[in-house]
Parts: sequence; structure tokens; C-alpha cells
Amino acid sequence: MEGDEILFYAREPVYFVEDILLAKPDENQKAILRSVAREPMTSVRSGHGIGKSAVESWTILWFLLTRPFPKIPCTAPTQHQLFDILWAEVHKWIRNNPELEKEVTWTKEKIYMNGHPEEWFAVARTATIPDALQGFHAEHLLYIIDEASGVKDIVFEPVLGSLTTHGTKLLMCGNPTRITGFFYDSHHKNREQFHAMHVDGRRSSRVDGAFIQKITDMYGAESDVFRVRVAGEFPKAIPDCFIWMDWCEQAAGREMEIGEAYIVGIGVDVARYGDDSSVLYPVVNQCRSEAFEEYFHNDTMELAGKCTIMVKRYARKHIFAKIEVKIDCDGLGVGVYDRLLENRNKIIEEVMKEREAETSEGEEAPEFRLEIVECHFGGAGGKIESDDPVEMENSTGLMWGAVREKLRKGGLSICKSDKLISQLSTRKYTVNSDGKIVLEKKESMKKRGLKSPDIADALALSLYTPRRDSYELEF
Repeated sequence: MEGDEILFYAREPVYFVEDILLAKPDENQKAILRSVAREPMTSVRSGHGIGKSAVESWTILWFLLTRPFPKIPCTAPTQHQLFDILWAEVHKWIRNNPELEKEVTWTKEKIYMNGHPEEWFAVARTATIPDALQGFHAEHLLYIIDEASGVKDIVFEPVLGSLTTHGTKLLMCGNPTRITGFFYDSHHKNREQFHAMHVDGRRSSRVDGAFIQKITDMYGAESDVFRVRVAGEFPKAIPDCFIWMDWCEQAAGREMEIGEAYIVGIGVDVARYGDDSSVLYPVVNQCRSEAFEEYFHNDTMELAGKCTIMVKRYARKHIFAKIEVKIDCDGLGVGVYDRLLENRNKIIEEVMKEREAETSEGEEAPEFRLEIVECHFGGAGGKIESDDPVEMENSTGLMWGAVREKLRKGGLSICKSDKLISQLSTRKYTVNSDGKIVLEKKESMKKRGLKSPDIADALALSLYTPRRDSYELEF
């Protein structure tokens, strides 16, 4: 680019993106680019999939190539977001015009003008380090904060100091996941200091209508998931309930035709405290609940005995079904797990002895398959199904999410129990700074006057399959 061209493009980032990067920004992206050119501080809250990583990468290259000796510190809450998404996006647009590769060098942490690696650059620094954005001084300085809702306030402190210098700019973008912090304040009490922008995914040509419809179907248009992931709005001050009461009421006593039983899952939630209960909850073929058993003690040996009795009962009732006993091992449940695992072969021998006694001469008794499964509510999260629009923060969300999806789709019966319905329908959730769903902790539920959801936990355990390479719920 010649001198006059550079001066023109320095004022007109949209033309730079179209002419130099050979990209086609939509109207929302054009508005963001123009705001950065004209305003010192731009803060953009948006839904998912509106192309914010692209517009951030365009802004980085525009600023880098139209100003002398600029510095562009870039950050995000996680290495994945910063390097795998934003930094990779910048590389993509450099490669989109081969002429750019003659001007700049891209590395895994830095992009610099050839010949000036220490004075003319953009650099990636994760926001996990409090001083990630400290120590940058230049006549032309641009801060890029990706997924800004998840960045801690302490990271913003050096940015605020630099922004008093003429020529310094800030672009923040992100899903509005938190109702506190620097990013939230830029759209509320400090709004007059920023050019605050809002991009609703429903008004973006880049957002797939099927994604919007799935969020609406799964969580409702009034939910926080919809507000954050689609509408680009901050969550409500009061968290949502994770499972709707009417789904539970419709499922209570629902008739489920299962045909031949092929699997019986028995969820075992063991009481941790005196006022909690231990629960055994059987579900046949991952869809038909049967009567649960509740015990108000935490004698692990006695509870292991109760589990053994239930296993043998269902082994007699469904002779071709595999039985999986799934035990929460985060607390006292490990004692029940160890005892049942120790007795597993003995239980199998006793069941097979009964079957052989009842089998006609010359016939072979059906094999009894029994698995004792160690489960953890605090384990890794992820998606319930591979095409889900949101992830669960941990395995508690996966377990309860499996129940939720079964209930939402009408694929599960539950016991006619007001206590169970209350436990399922009163647990709340929030959306964290990574856009993942986090279920309310039991301690918080108790502060609201609720008891531990032990029956609901046992139901969730009965449907759960611990993650290996992936987790997929069967419907």
C-alpha cells in the first residue's frame, strides 16, 4: 500500500477488510469496525456465531497495517479461545491475501511487521495472568479483549491507565455471561464512557436458524441460555430452574412400553449428612422408572446389602437384562462401591445358581451380566449429545442434563412422588463465563431452604454413563 492508500484505509476499516483482506463483512461487523475507527472504547455484547472472532482478527490486521509502529495486546479467558480461535482466525486472513505474507510474519504468540519484531506487532497473552496487559507503550495502541465477560477485572487495570493516552483504543467482544465485572459495567453504569453495541443473533445473517430453534426448543425463549447464546443479553438476576415442573408432572406415572428389558440402571446416591437420605433408583431400558427406595441412614454395609437385594430382584424379573449399579463415589458412596465390587462375583454366582436350578435339563441358563460403576458428580463436563448448542460445566450437569432431555422429549417416566418432582424442578442454573451451564450447588439450595435432591440425584445416576472418549445419551 502507498502512503495515500494507508491514510485512507486508516480511516476506513470496512474498505480495508474488503479490499485488502478480501472479506465480506456483514452489516453488524461493519458497524463494529467503524466504531473502533471513530471511538476510543468499543464494547460489543452479542449472541453466539455472529462472526466476532472474524471482526476482531480484521481489526488487528487493519490497525497493524495502517499505523506506524503500533502495538496490539490481545487477550481472552482461556488459551483455547485466544490461540485456537482468535489467533488462528488472524492467520487465516493473512493467508487469504498472499501479498500480506510478504509484509507480516505470524507466529504462535506474535504477529509482527517484517523487520520490526520488537516495535511493530500484535501479541497474544492469556488473561489467566493478572499482568497480561501491562507494560505496553506506543503512540498507536489497541487492546483486543475476546470473550470479555470472562476476563477478571484485575486484567483491565493497566488498560484503563493506557486509555488516557491519545491514540489508544479498546475493542471488547463477548457473550454477556456475567452480571458483574468490567464488561458488564461497560454496558450499564459506565456506558457513557464506551460505545456500547449489541448484536442479537436473530438479526445476524451468520447465525444458523436451526441453532436458534434448538436453543428455543431446549431451554425456552425466556431462559438465560437463550438470552446469552442467542439474544446477546445479560442473564437475569434470578437464575432459571433447570428442569421445568410441567415436564415432571407429565412424566409422573407415564406409561412406557419397553418390550424386552435389555438393561436396568440402578442409581445409588449415598447420604453424606444426617438429614440427607440414601436412595436406590431403578430405571429399565433408560426410560421406565420403577419404585425407588429411600433410607435415612448412612451405614454403608447395610446399604450395600440393600443394593444386593435389589440387584437380585431385578435379575429374577428381567433375566436377559444387564444390570448396572451406578454409585456416587464422591463421599460415603465409595464404601458401598468397594463392598459391592468385592461381592460382585459372589452375587453373579448366586444369581446363576438360581437360574440353573430353574432351567430345564439340556438348556443353558441365561448369562447374568452385572457391572458396578464408579460415578462422580464433580467430574468432567461436556455435551450430552454431539450436536448440542451448549456444554455442561461438569458431570453433574451431564447427569441432570440427561434427565432433563428425557423429560423434555417425553422419553422417561418417573415415580409419582411430589418429593421427587419438587427436587427435580427447584434446582437452578446459571451460565458461566465460558458459556457453559452450571447447576446450583447443594449448599446454595440448602440456603434457600431446600433439602438435598437425593432422589433426583439417584435418578440422574441411573441414566448416566461415565465419559470415556465421548458421551451420547440414547433416546
